[in-house]
Amino acid sequence: MLESLVQNLAHLLEEGVIVMLAGMAVVFMFLVVLVAAMFVMGAIVKKLNQLFPAVVPQAASGKKPAISGVDEIAVAIAAVLNKR
Repeated sequence: MLESLVQNLAHLLEEGVIVMLAGMAVVFMFLVVLVAAMFVMGAIVKKLNQLFPAVVPQAASGKKPAISGVDEIAVAIAAVLNKR
């Protein structure tokens, strides 16, 4: 009885190791495919950027940039912190 229990346990352990290795192989292959897809997408985007370059608007020289609401809030916070 003890011998059959040990054989059963050894068989289950062997099957567990096989399933674990199969799962690790699937995950590894998925990661390899994912990295390859990222390299291909990078090459495609690089080629598209060469074909269709982005237009960068030039800042008007001589004009002072307007202060936005976020900048005004930052200045107010800095002034309060400086008073303390």
